[in-house]
Amino acid sequence: MSTLPGPFHRLFAASTTANLADGLVLVGVPLLALRSTREPMLISGIQAVFTLPWLLFALQAGALADRRGRKGLLISAATLRAAVLALAGAAALTGNLTLAAIYLAVFILGFGEVLFDTTSQSLLPAMVAREDLGRANGRLIGAQTVMNNFVGAPLAGVLVGVAGAAVLLGPAALYLAAALLLARLPQRYQPEARPPATMRADIAEGLEHLLHHPTLRSLGLLGAVLNLANAAYFGVIVLFVVGEGSPMGLPEVAFGGLAAILAAGSVTGSLLAAKVEARFGPRRTLLAGTAGSSLVMVTPLVTTAVAPIAAMAFLLGLASVLVNVVAVSSRQRIVPGALLGRVNASFRLLVMGAMPVGAAVGGVIASATSLHATFATAVALQLLALVALHRPITDAALGADATPEHRPATTSVGTTP
Repeated sequence: MSTLPGPFHRLFAASTTANLADGLVLVGVPLLALRSTREPMLISGIQAVFTLPWLLFALQAGALADRRGRKGLLISAATLRAAVLALAGAAALTGNLTLAAIYLAVFILGFGEVLFDTTSQSLLPAMVAREDLGRANGRLIGAQTVMNNFVGAPLAGVLVGVAGAAVLLGPAALYLAAALLLARLPQRYQPEARPPATMRADIAEGLEHLLHHPTLRSLGLLGAVLNLANAAYFGVIVLFVVGEGSPMGLPEVAFGGLAAILAAGSVTGSLLAAKVEARFGPRRTLLAGTAGSSLVMVTPLVTTAVAPIAAMAFLLGLASVLVNVVAVSSRQRIVPGALLGRVNASFRLLVMGAMPVGAAVGGVIASATSLHATFATAVALQLLALVALHRPITDAALGADATPEHRPATTSVGTTP
């Protein structure tokens, strides 16, 4: 196992800083919105608007990542998010932060995330050795979950209670710091030179590669259903946990604490991911992790007690990160470098684009029936997708021995691997 290079550590530092900002925003903004409304559709709409740019701009971001300097794209994305939050924070300080303004800010932040995440995932394989992709992704994903949930989430709960503007201005400063850290990356990480082509042609090439590769296609469809169900589930979970009229009846700070427990599970998963994959193989790691994370989500259907819900959060974080590390590392191994930005974007169009749909559906179900109906629907969707799509996801296609030229042409959806 080789040592991760210096540029990776610079990327890691910038990503960690940006993810702390993400954690403050992802928890702090819905808590701010709760001061204006407790309508499920409006609360879940925040997550829907945040993830909507994955539907609208993912393919264009992938084309840019395969044509433009990736360092410059990362810096631009971080700077954009800093500027938007600075303006939103100023509005909060003057008492002019409306729910409509929150929605607009969240939409622009979502666009910044699309550009940043697509570019960074496309950059990593040029930065570290193939055999270290699992370890590098484990570190990045572990830091993401720590900063989003273990640090950012509880801190957001505190900041909202002290001053709402702080949960916006703090992340603005952090995104700016991330941009300055990214400026220290070398310029050599450029996409491969290719003949001129229209953006439409570039996008079509990436989509075609994803759709014609059975394993990538199954991973994309499975990820889309999982994210749709998770967005429905977590888009309304705050209503289950927070407030005197909620089933759990916990204060705002406790919601941040629950997110921190989830982060503890995620950190554990990130530390174990490479070892678990080596011991059990990528297929069993991914499928067992998916099944486990789905099954523990039944907990709110049977209890409102704090201890079981906390245990659910820990196990969900652990299993989800195992799945994520295997899926991302495998995709980076088997997709040619010249296509990686567009295939990543096409993949994430499916996976992340399902989230605004799921968040909206979750809010509709909860408003029309109950929170429990949303939770039950989400769990059932995930398990059905796993049964329907697992077969093309084989060790041969996902393993470290896979190459960009590997094309499991004899495997198709519905056949035995």
